Amino acid sequence: MIDYHLHTTRCCHATGSLEDYLAEAEKKQLREIGFSDHFPLDLLGVTPRAPVTMEASELEEYIKEVEGLKSLGSNMNIKLGIEIDYIPGTENKLGKLLEQYDFDYVIGSIHYLGDWDFTHPVYADHYQDYDMDSLYDKYFKLLQDACRSRLFDVIGHIDVIKKFGYRPANDLEALYIETARLLRESGTCIELNTAGQDAPVGEFYPDPQLLEVCLSEGVAVTMGSDAHSPEQVGRYFNEAVELLKLSGCRELTVFEQRKRSSIQL
Repeated sequence: MIDYHLHTTRCCHATGSLEDYLAEAEKKQLREIGFSDHFPLDLLGVTPRAPVTMEASELEEYIKEVEGLKSLGSNMNIKLGIEIDYIPGTENKLGKLLEQYDFDYVIGSIHYLGDWDFTHPVYADHYQDYDMDSLYDKYFKLLQDACRSRLFDVIGHIDVIKKFGYRPANDLEALYIETARLLRESGTCIELNTAGQDAPVGEFYPDPQLLEVCLSEGVAVTMGSDAHSPEQVGRYFNEAVELLKLSGCRELTVFEQRKRSSIQL
């Protein structure tokens, strides 16, 4: 099993050393892990209200730290990833930045609608200011733009807009199909992110309907726990694998030097 979504203390909201994450992955007999901490937003000209990413000055050290972990002699396959916020208008700048680094994969995520970090518990009450149908439509349209940019290998926690349990009244199937087709056409895969199970919404990202739509449209899938502490590595993976199998998934996507291949589930 693989876990491609592990954070480090550099993002300001995680705990534990890289060695601790590796030890937990070995304990749970994972096959492959990838660190994908938050790319410094200051390199994109963005200053969030709360510190939620590493600083630009930390990026090189982050890369060295992950690469150095491979020298410990573990049999674990360790990959270097990064999680990057999709910020409209920064595509050209980000594309040039990514050319400078040898990441194995890049996760594109959306945490911001304008300057609102809708995933941050401190700002969760802002949901009450929105019409949920319009909000979900705005979120998924932004996610579709992220796919069109072709900057990312994976879309992270694809329906994280539901994190605090706010749901639209309208059925989302048409929006899901539209999004899944863009994912497939752009060659972008999704992750089954198990962190949602511990969020107020209490379910994985994506939900079963969106997962089945993506699979039916031929979208590739990888896996991540979104661990912000060592004990979260591989969390709920047994349940996640069962869900994937029930949904008809037979293989998972893995990456090396941004080239993708697959392994049997």
